Amino acid sequence: MSGLLLAGDVYFDRFDATGNATGLVGPLNATQLQINTPSESKDRSSKKKLSYGQALDSVTIAQPSELAIAFDDQPAEMLAMALLGEIDAINQGAGNVADAVVSVLAKGRWTKLVHSNLAEAGISAKLASDDSPVSAAAYEINYAAGLVRAVAGGVLEAGVDIKLTYDHAAIAGSRINGGIRPTIRARIFLDGINLATGLPVKCDIPEVSLAPTAAVDLMASEYVTTTLGGKVLLRNGETAPFYLDQED
Repeated sequence: MSGLLLAGDVYFDRFDATGNATGLVGPLNATQLQINTPSESKDRSSKKKLSYGQALDSVTIAQPSELAIAFDDQPAEMLAMALLGEIDAINQGAGNVADAVVSVLAKGRWTKLVHSNLAEAGISAKLASDDSPVSAAAYEINYAAGLVRAVAGGVLEAGVDIKLTYDHAAIAGSRINGGIRPTIRARIFLDGINLATGLPVKCDIPEVSLAPTAAVDLMASEYVTTTLGGKVLLRNGETAPFYLDQED
């Protein structure tokens, strides 16, 4: 006899729109992987005088298994699911922009430029109306974010269009286009070990239908955790909705 206390690596394969596997992502640090196997009882009750209300027959019928998973690893693929999104690549090449017309707003409000990750050297501005140069002291730039605004008391304070020239560095990464893909179908695979025995334990869930069960707090004070929940499906060709293997 032994207990069950698992440590394990979780892998996640989100299917594409046609139900095909796209490849396992992981190993992920899952803080929860919970399977619930509910059932429903169908009873035949007695109406007889001496046994009224007693069960004459009772059949237990399995209901769809339910799954809840939480993880605090946040690769783009997993965060996209929690945000019901798709992933695009970010690929901003390095370059130079000359005389881009930018509306500088009044009251010190920022204007977002097309590019971010600007170089501090080589920036210049002139008025769009007559091409007269504008002193760098008249505006402020957030180089990393690609923002520009007028400095209080300067010639741009009331708001005006300028022509801005700048260099920008290359940026590579990923973008989540959120809220556009509500259906999450996936396979989940756990490669684990029972710490009570030191023996391997594996759990394979060939297909689940999931949805986010909690908001993603991007400004949380703790590590961001994303949670998904839904139904375990009987995938075509499988003999059971899920499999749990414990090796000797």
